[in-house]
Amino acid sequence: MTYPYRYPLSRFFAKFGITLNIRIDVMRDVEANVYVATSKDIPGLVLEADSFAQLRDEVTEAIPSLLALEDNSNHYHASADVIYKDHIAIT
Repeated sequence: MTYPYRYPLSRFFAKFGITLNIRIDVMRDVEANVYVATSKDIPGLVLEADSFAQLRDEVTEAIPSLLALEDNSNHYHASADVIYKDHIAIT
């Protein structure tokens, strides 16, 4: 069972082991030759990297710290198992 992070009571459900979904948008900036990750679910998540693999590593590392800062808690006790699902939107 999963539950979107942006929905009410998400942190309450997480305490009981429910997996939270966090949407992260990734785009390729061709002019700067970097990948950029942002998220409406996690305030402050704006990262860029030279490769998609490097960006995934940085996002995985940043999520627990940013969630802990948002919750005013100790980020050393926060953890995240990140599972990536690919969705492509062509606009």
